[in-house]
Amino acid sequence: MNHEQLKIYVALGLVPGLGASRILRLMQSFSDPLDIFKATQQDLLQIPGFGKTITANIIKFDDWTSVDRILKFTDGTDAWLVTLDQEQYPKRLQHIYDPPHILWGRGDVKALSRPGIAIVGTRKPTRYGREKAGLFARQIAQTGLSVISGLAYGIDTLAHTAAVDAHGCTIGVLGSGIDRIYPGANRRLADRIVDTGGAIISEFVPGTKPDRENFPVRNRVVSGLSNGVLVVESDVTGGSMITAYSALDQGREVFAIPHDITTVTGKGCNTMIKKGHAKLTMCLDDILEELNLDLSLLKLPDSSPELQQHLFDEENNGVEKVLKVSKHPSWRAVDGLAEDMKELCLLLELGGLHIDELAEKTGRPGYLLLGTLLELEMKAIVKAKSGKRFELLNS
Repeated sequence: MNHEQLKIYVALGLVPGLGASRILRLMQSFSDPLDIFKATQQDLLQIPGFGKTITANIIKFDDWTSVDRILKFTDGTDAWLVTLDQEQYPKRLQHIYDPPHILWGRGDVKALSRPGIAIVGTRKPTRYGREKAGLFARQIAQTGLSVISGLAYGIDTLAHTAAVDAHGCTIGVLGSGIDRIYPGANRRLADRIVDTGGAIISEFVPGTKPDRENFPVRNRVVSGLSNGVLVVESDVTGGSMITAYSALDQGREVFAIPHDITTVTGKGCNTMIKKGHAKLTMCLDDILEELNLDLSLLKLPDSSPELQQHLFDEENNGVEKVLKVSKHPSWRAVDGLAEDMKELCLLLELGGLHIDELAEKTGRPGYLLLGTLLELEMKAIVKAKSGKRFELLNS
Protein backbone atom coordinates (compact mmCIF):
# COMPACT_ATOMS: atom_id res chain seq x y z
CA MET A 1 0.00 0.00 0.00
CA ASN A 2 1.41 3.38 -0.97
CA HIS A 3 1.36 6.51 1.14
CA GLU A 4 -1.63 8.09 -0.60
CA GLN A 5 -3.75 4.98 -0.10
CA LEU A 6 -2.74 4.87 3.55
CA LYS A 7 -3.91 8.47 3.92
CA ILE A 8 -7.34 7.40 2.65
CA TYR A 9 -7.51 4.64 5.26
CA VAL A 10 -6.66 7.08 8.03
CA ALA A 11 -9.13 9.66 6.71
CA LEU A 12 -11.99 7.16 6.79
CA GLY A 13 -11.50 6.87 10.53
CA LEU A 14 -12.08 10.62 10.86
CA VAL A 15 -15.34 10.83 8.91
CA PRO A 16 -18.27 11.30 11.33
CA GLY A 17 -20.77 8.43 11.34
CA LEU A 18 -18.54 5.94 9.54
CA GLY A 19 -18.25 2.81 11.64
CA ALA A 20 -16.26 -0.32 10.89
CA SER A 21 -19.02 -2.09 8.94
CA ARG A 22 -19.63 0.93 6.65
CA ILE A 23 -15.90 1.40 6.07
CA LEU A 24 -15.65 -2.28 5.12
CA ARG A 25 -18.49 -1.87 2.60
CA LEU A 26 -16.76 1.20 1.15
CA MET A 27 -13.52 -0.71 0.71
CA GLN A 28 -15.39 -3.55 -0.98
CA SER A 29 -17.20 -1.14 -3.31
CA PHE A 30 -14.07 0.61 -4.60
CA SER A 31 -11.16 -1.39 -5.97
CA ASP A 32 -8.85 1.60 -5.40
CA PRO A 33 -9.18 3.46 -2.05
CA LEU A 34 -8.21 6.68 -3.83
CA ASP A 35 -11.61 6.66 -5.59
CA ILE A 36 -13.62 6.83 -2.34
CA PHE A 37 -13.28 10.58 -1.78
CA LYS A 38 -13.74 11.23 -5.51
CA ALA A 39 -17.11 9.47 -5.62
CA THR A 40 -20.34 11.35 -6.20
CA GLN A 41 -23.29 11.29 -3.83
CA GLN A 42 -25.16 9.11 -6.32
CA ASP A 43 -22.29 6.57 -6.30
CA LEU A 44 -22.22 6.45 -2.52
CA LEU A 45 -26.00 6.18 -2.09
CA GLN A 46 -25.96 2.93 -4.04
CA ILE A 47 -23.94 1.27 -1.26
CA PRO A 48 -26.18 -0.58 1.27
CA GLY A 49 -26.47 1.31 4.55
CA PHE A 50 -25.41 4.69 3.14
CA GLY A 51 -27.87 7.55 3.50
CA LYS A 52 -27.65 11.23 2.67
CA THR A 53 -26.03 12.24 5.96
CA ILE A 54 -23.19 9.72 5.74
CA THR A 55 -22.55 10.38 2.06
CA ALA A 56 -22.49 14.12 2.71
CA ASN A 57 -19.92 13.63 5.48
CA ILE A 58 -17.68 11.70 3.07
CA ILE A 59 -18.00 14.22 0.25
CA LYS A 60 -17.27 17.27 2.40
CA PHE A 61 -14.38 15.71 4.34
CA ASP A 62 -11.33 17.94 4.00
CA ASP A 63 -9.30 17.48 7.21
CA TRP A 64 -6.12 16.23 5.54
CA THR A 65 -4.04 18.20 8.03
CA SER A 66 -5.19 15.84 10.79
CA VAL A 67 -4.43 12.86 8.57
CA ASP A 68 -0.86 14.06 8.06
CA ARG A 69 -0.49 14.76 11.79
CA ILE A 70 -1.64 11.25 12.69
CA LEU A 71 0.73 9.61 10.22
CA LYS A 72 3.58 11.81 11.44
CA PHE A 73 2.82 10.70 15.01
CA THR A 74 2.96 7.05 13.98
CA ASP A 75 6.27 7.52 12.17
CA GLY A 76 7.79 9.50 15.04
CA THR A 77 7.07 7.11 17.92
CA ASP A 78 7.27 3.41 18.72
CA ALA A 79 3.67 3.04 17.53
CA TRP A 80 2.74 1.13 14.37
CA LEU A 81 -0.36 0.59 12.30
CA VAL A 82 -1.58 -2.38 10.30
CA THR A 83 -4.44 -2.29 7.79
CA LEU A 84 -7.11 -4.89 7.13
CA ASP A 85 -5.55 -6.06 3.88
CA GLN A 86 -2.01 -6.50 5.22
CA GLU A 87 -0.49 -9.88 6.04
CA GLN A 88 0.21 -8.91 9.65
CA TYR A 89 -3.45 -8.20 10.39
CA PRO A 90 -4.71 -10.95 12.75
CA LYS A 91 -6.75 -13.51 10.79
CA ARG A 92 -9.24 -14.25 13.58
CA LEU A 93 -10.18 -10.58 13.79
CA GLN A 94 -10.18 -10.20 10.02
CA HIS A 95 -13.01 -12.72 9.70
CA ILE A 96 -15.54 -11.12 12.08
CA TYR A 97 -18.55 -9.24 10.69
CA ASP A 98 -17.13 -5.74 11.25
CA PRO A 99 -13.32 -5.82 11.63
CA PRO A 100 -11.48 -2.52 12.19
CA HIS A 101 -9.95 -1.30 8.94
CA ILE A 102 -6.86 -0.11 10.83
CA LEU A 103 -5.26 -1.17 14.08
CA TRP A 104 -2.79 1.14 15.81
CA GLY A 105 -0.50 -0.51 18.28
CA ARG A 106 2.62 -0.63 20.39
CA GLY A 107 4.61 -3.75 21.11
CA ASP A 108 4.89 -6.93 19.06
CA VAL A 109 2.40 -7.04 16.19
CA LYS A 110 2.92 -10.81 15.97
CA ALA A 111 1.30 -11.16 19.39
CA LEU A 112 -2.06 -10.37 17.76
CA SER A 113 -1.98 -13.61 15.79
CA ARG A 114 -1.10 -15.80 18.75
CA PRO A 115 -3.90 -18.09 20.05
CA GLY A 116 -5.40 -16.53 23.13
CA ILE A 117 -8.19 -16.34 25.68
CA ALA A 118 -10.00 -13.10 26.52
CA ILE A 119 -10.60 -12.53 30.23
CA VAL A 120 -13.29 -10.02 31.12
CA GLY A 121 -15.28 -9.00 34.17
CA THR A 122 -16.47 -6.28 36.50
CA ARG A 123 -14.47 -3.19 37.35
CA LYS A 124 -15.26 -3.80 41.04
CA PRO A 125 -14.52 -7.48 41.67
CA THR A 126 -14.99 -9.28 44.95
CA ARG A 127 -12.11 -11.08 46.63
CA TYR A 128 -13.26 -14.29 44.94
CA GLY A 129 -13.27 -12.58 41.53
CA ARG A 130 -9.82 -11.08 42.07
CA GLU A 131 -8.35 -14.46 42.99
CA LYS A 132 -9.90 -16.28 40.04
CA ALA A 133 -8.89 -13.59 37.55
CA GLY A 134 -5.26 -13.80 38.67
CA LEU A 135 -5.25 -17.59 38.85
CA PHE A 136 -6.72 -18.20 35.39
CA ALA A 137 -4.69 -15.45 33.71
CA ARG A 138 -1.48 -16.84 35.18
CA GLN A 139 -2.32 -20.38 34.08
CA ILE A 140 -3.34 -19.28 30.58
CA ALA A 141 -0.11 -17.30 30.15
CA GLN A 142 1.97 -20.23 31.38
CA THR A 143 0.55 -22.50 28.67
CA GLY A 144 1.86 -20.10 26.02
CA LEU A 145 -1.55 -18.68 25.14
CA SER A 146 -2.05 -14.93 25.17
CA VAL A 147 -4.34 -13.19 27.65
CA ILE A 148 -6.57 -10.59 25.98
CA SER A 149 -8.50 -7.90 27.82
CA GLY A 150 -9.45 -4.23 27.81
CA LEU A 151 -6.94 -2.67 30.25
CA ALA A 152 -9.84 -1.34 32.37
CA TYR A 153 -9.94 -1.31 36.16
CA GLY A 154 -10.82 -4.50 37.98
CA ILE A 155 -10.74 -7.89 36.27
CA ASP A 156 -8.98 -6.52 33.15
CA THR A 157 -6.12 -5.04 35.14
CA LEU A 158 -5.77 -8.17 37.28
CA ALA A 159 -5.65 -10.41 34.20
CA HIS A 160 -3.03 -8.31 32.40
CA THR A 161 -0.90 -8.02 35.54
CA ALA A 162 -0.98 -11.75 36.27
CA ALA A 163 0.00 -12.56 32.67
CA VAL A 164 2.93 -10.12 32.76
CA ASP A 165 4.07 -11.42 36.13
CA ALA A 166 4.05 -14.95 34.67
CA HIS A 167 6.29 -13.71 31.81
CA GLY A 168 3.47 -14.43 29.38
CA CYS A 169 1.97 -12.62 26.42
CA THR A 170 -0.98 -10.29 26.96
CA ILE A 171 -2.86 -7.86 24.69
CA GLY A 172 -4.65 -4.73 25.88
CA VAL A 173 -7.41 -3.36 23.64
CA LEU A 174 -8.11 0.33 24.21
CA GLY A 175 -11.30 2.35 23.85
CA SER A 176 -9.20 5.43 23.15
CA GLY A 177 -6.27 6.41 20.95
CA ILE A 178 -3.03 4.47 21.36
CA ASP A 179 -1.51 7.62 22.88
CA ARG A 180 -4.32 8.01 25.43
CA ILE A 181 -3.96 5.12 27.87
CA TYR A 182 -7.13 4.86 29.93
CA PRO A 183 -7.32 4.66 32.86
CA GLY A 184 -4.19 6.73 33.37
CA ALA A 185 -3.21 4.60 36.35
CA ASN A 186 -2.50 1.76 33.92
CA ARG A 187 0.18 3.57 31.90
CA ARG A 188 2.93 1.68 33.69
CA LEU A 189 1.08 -1.60 33.14
CA ALA A 190 0.78 -0.78 29.43
CA ASP A 191 4.55 -0.28 29.24
CA ARG A 192 5.12 -3.62 31.00
CA ILE A 193 2.85 -5.36 28.51
CA VAL A 194 4.86 -3.94 25.62
CA ASP A 195 8.20 -4.72 27.28
CA THR A 196 7.28 -8.40 27.84
CA GLY A 197 6.35 -9.19 24.23
CA GLY A 198 2.68 -8.30 24.29
CA ALA A 199 0.85 -5.44 22.60
CA ILE A 200 -1.44 -2.48 23.25
CA ILE A 201 -3.82 -1.82 20.36
CA SER A 202 -6.68 0.46 19.32
CA GLU A 203 -8.87 0.92 16.26
CA PHE A 204 -9.33 4.59 17.18
CA VAL A 205 -7.03 7.19 15.65
CA PRO A 206 -4.31 8.61 17.91
CA GLY A 207 -5.65 11.45 20.01
CA THR A 208 -9.11 9.89 20.46
CA LYS A 209 -10.46 10.49 23.96
CA PRO A 210 -11.83 7.57 26.02
CA ASP A 211 -15.47 8.47 25.35
CA ARG A 212 -18.16 6.21 26.79
CA GLU A 213 -19.48 5.11 23.38
CA ASN A 214 -16.07 3.75 22.35
CA PHE A 215 -16.01 0.91 24.86
CA PRO A 216 -18.89 -1.24 23.56
CA VAL A 217 -17.26 -0.90 20.12
CA ARG A 218 -13.91 -1.92 21.58
CA ASN A 219 -15.37 -5.07 23.17
CA ARG A 220 -15.99 -6.82 19.84
CA VAL A 221 -12.24 -6.54 19.15
CA VAL A 222 -11.43 -8.17 22.50
CA SER A 223 -13.62 -11.16 21.60
CA GLY A 224 -12.66 -11.13 17.92
CA LEU A 225 -8.96 -11.53 18.68
CA SER A 226 -9.61 -14.50 20.95
CA ASN A 227 -10.23 -18.21 20.57
CA GLY A 228 -12.63 -17.98 23.51
CA VAL A 229 -13.84 -15.59 26.20
CA LEU A 230 -13.77 -16.26 29.94
CA VAL A 231 -16.17 -14.19 32.04
CA VAL A 232 -14.74 -14.15 35.56
CA GLU A 233 -17.27 -12.02 37.41
CA SER A 234 -20.07 -9.86 36.02
CA ASP A 235 -23.58 -8.63 36.62
CA VAL A 236 -26.20 -9.30 33.93
CA THR A 237 -25.46 -5.98 32.20
CA GLY A 238 -22.27 -4.12 31.33
CA GLY A 239 -19.24 -4.39 29.13
CA SER A 240 -18.40 -7.97 30.06
CA MET A 241 -21.78 -9.19 28.86
CA ILE A 242 -21.39 -7.20 25.64
CA THR A 243 -18.04 -8.90 25.06
CA ALA A 244 -19.47 -12.34 25.85
CA TYR A 245 -22.41 -11.99 23.46
CA SER A 246 -20.14 -10.49 20.80
CA ALA A 247 -18.08 -13.64 21.15
CA LEU A 248 -21.16 -15.82 20.61
CA ASP A 249 -22.07 -13.80 17.50
CA GLN A 250 -18.53 -14.30 16.22
CA GLY A 251 -18.65 -18.05 16.76
CA ARG A 252 -16.30 -18.02 19.73
CA GLU A 253 -16.62 -20.25 22.78
CA VAL A 254 -17.72 -18.53 26.00
CA PHE A 255 -16.76 -19.72 29.47
CA ALA A 256 -18.00 -18.50 32.85
CA ILE A 257 -16.87 -19.08 36.42
CA PRO A 258 -19.79 -20.02 38.72
CA HIS A 259 -20.62 -17.82 41.71
CA ASP A 260 -22.56 -17.89 44.94
CA ILE A 261 -26.20 -17.25 43.98
CA THR A 262 -26.36 -14.34 46.44
CA THR A 263 -23.46 -12.49 44.77
CA VAL A 264 -24.78 -9.71 42.53
CA THR A 265 -21.49 -9.29 40.70
CA GLY A 266 -21.58 -12.96 39.71
CA LYS A 267 -25.18 -13.00 38.52
CA GLY A 268 -24.18 -12.55 34.88
CA CYS A 269 -21.91 -15.60 34.98
CA ASN A 270 -24.58 -17.78 36.63
CA THR A 271 -27.23 -16.58 34.19
CA MET A 272 -25.11 -17.38 31.13
CA ILE A 273 -24.38 -20.84 32.49
CA LYS A 274 -28.07 -21.42 33.28
CA LYS A 275 -29.12 -20.43 29.76
CA GLY A 276 -26.44 -22.57 28.14
CA HIS A 277 -24.68 -19.52 26.72
CA ALA A 278 -21.43 -20.26 28.56
CA LYS A 279 -19.64 -23.37 29.72
CA LEU A 280 -19.34 -23.74 33.48
CA THR A 281 -15.63 -23.38 34.14
CA MET A 282 -13.85 -24.58 37.25
CA CYS A 283 -10.31 -25.06 35.94
CA LEU A 284 -8.21 -24.30 32.89
CA ASP A 285 -8.70 -27.82 31.54
CA ASP A 286 -12.39 -26.97 31.05
CA ILE A 287 -11.28 -24.32 28.55
CA LEU A 288 -8.47 -26.25 26.89
CA GLU A 289 -10.59 -29.34 26.29
CA GLU A 290 -13.35 -27.32 24.65
CA LEU A 291 -11.01 -25.34 22.39
CA ASN A 292 -8.83 -28.35 21.50
CA LEU A 293 -5.78 -26.16 20.82
CA ASP A 294 -2.43 -27.68 19.90
CA LEU A 295 -0.31 -26.36 22.75
CA SER A 296 2.76 -28.15 21.40
CA LEU A 297 3.09 -25.31 18.89
CA LEU A 298 3.40 -22.78 21.70
CA LYS A 299 6.29 -22.10 24.01
CA LEU A 300 5.50 -23.78 27.31
CA PRO A 301 7.18 -22.94 30.61
CA ASP A 302 9.92 -25.20 31.88
CA SER A 303 8.53 -27.58 34.45
CA SER A 304 8.49 -31.27 35.25
CA PRO A 305 8.83 -33.88 32.49
CA GLU A 306 5.03 -33.99 32.31
CA LEU A 307 4.78 -30.17 32.15
CA GLN A 308 2.75 -29.97 35.36
CA GLN A 309 2.30 -26.55 36.88
CA HIS A 310 1.92 -26.54 40.66
CA LEU A 311 -0.03 -23.52 41.73
CA PHE A 312 -0.22 -22.42 45.35
CA ASP A 313 -3.66 -21.31 46.49
CA GLU A 314 -3.31 -19.15 49.61
CA GLU A 315 -7.05 -18.82 50.05
CA ASN A 316 -7.38 -22.56 50.70
CA ASN A 317 -4.76 -22.60 53.48
CA GLY A 318 -1.94 -23.82 51.33
CA VAL A 319 -3.78 -26.46 49.33
CA GLU A 320 -1.67 -27.26 46.27
CA LYS A 321 -3.60 -27.45 43.03
CA VAL A 322 -2.04 -29.18 40.05
CA LEU A 323 -2.79 -28.04 36.51
CA LYS A 324 -1.97 -30.72 33.96
CA VAL A 325 -1.30 -28.86 30.75
CA SER A 326 -0.48 -31.50 28.21
CA LYS A 327 -0.16 -34.98 29.73
CA HIS A 328 -2.20 -36.75 32.39
CA PRO A 329 -0.95 -39.71 34.40
CA SER A 330 -2.23 -43.15 33.43
CA TRP A 331 -4.98 -44.42 35.71
CA ARG A 332 -2.78 -47.50 36.25
CA ALA A 333 -0.28 -45.29 38.10
CA VAL A 334 -2.87 -44.06 40.60
CA ASP A 335 -2.79 -45.88 43.93
CA GLY A 336 -5.88 -46.97 45.80
CA LEU A 337 -8.41 -47.09 42.95
CA ALA A 338 -11.46 -49.15 43.82
CA GLU A 339 -12.26 -52.17 41.66
CA ASP A 340 -15.36 -50.57 40.13
CA MET A 341 -13.22 -47.58 39.09
CA LYS A 342 -10.61 -49.84 37.50
CA GLU A 343 -13.36 -51.66 35.61
CA LEU A 344 -14.61 -48.39 34.10
CA CYS A 345 -11.08 -47.31 33.19
CA LEU A 346 -10.44 -50.63 31.42
CA LEU A 347 -13.59 -50.11 29.35
CA LEU A 348 -12.70 -46.51 28.53
CA GLU A 349 -9.22 -47.52 27.36
CA LEU A 350 -10.95 -48.76 24.22
CA GLY A 351 -12.33 -45.27 23.54
CA GLY A 352 -15.03 -42.86 24.67
CA LEU A 353 -18.34 -44.42 25.69
CA HIS A 354 -21.83 -43.15 26.42
CA ILE A 355 -23.19 -43.70 29.92
CA ASP A 356 -25.75 -46.18 28.50
CA GLU A 357 -22.96 -48.21 26.87
CA LEU A 358 -21.06 -48.30 30.15
CA ALA A 359 -24.21 -49.42 31.96
CA GLU A 360 -24.74 -52.20 29.46
CA LYS A 361 -21.14 -53.45 29.66
CA THR A 362 -20.96 -53.34 33.46
CA GLY A 363 -24.48 -54.53 34.18
CA ARG A 364 -25.01 -51.62 36.58
CA PRO A 365 -27.52 -48.78 36.20
CA GLY A 366 -26.24 -45.50 34.80
CA TYR A 367 -27.25 -43.43 37.81
CA LEU A 368 -24.95 -45.52 40.00
CA LEU A 369 -22.08 -45.26 37.51
CA LEU A 370 -22.33 -41.45 37.41
CA GLY A 371 -21.14 -41.19 41.01
CA THR A 372 -18.09 -43.34 40.28
CA LEU A 373 -17.36 -41.43 37.09
CA LEU A 374 -17.56 -38.15 39.01
CA GLU A 375 -14.95 -39.44 41.46
CA LEU A 376 -12.71 -40.41 38.55
CA GLU A 377 -13.21 -36.97 37.05
CA MET A 378 -12.20 -35.33 40.33
CA LYS A 379 -9.06 -37.48 40.30
CA ALA A 380 -8.26 -36.13 36.80
CA ILE A 381 -8.51 -39.60 35.28
CA VAL A 382 -11.76 -39.31 33.32
CA LYS A 383 -13.32 -36.37 31.51
CA ALA A 384 -17.01 -35.89 30.74
CA LYS A 385 -17.89 -34.92 27.18
CA SER A 386 -21.13 -33.50 25.82
CA GLY A 387 -24.08 -35.89 25.57
CA LYS A 388 -23.08 -37.90 28.68
CA ARG A 389 -20.06 -39.46 27.03
CA PHE A 390 -16.89 -40.20 28.96
CA GLU A 391 -13.27 -40.84 28.07
CA LEU A 392 -9.89 -41.15 29.73
CA LEU A 393 -7.91 -37.93 30.04
CA ASN A 394 -4.75 -39.60 28.75
CA SER A 395 -6.50 -41.31 25.82
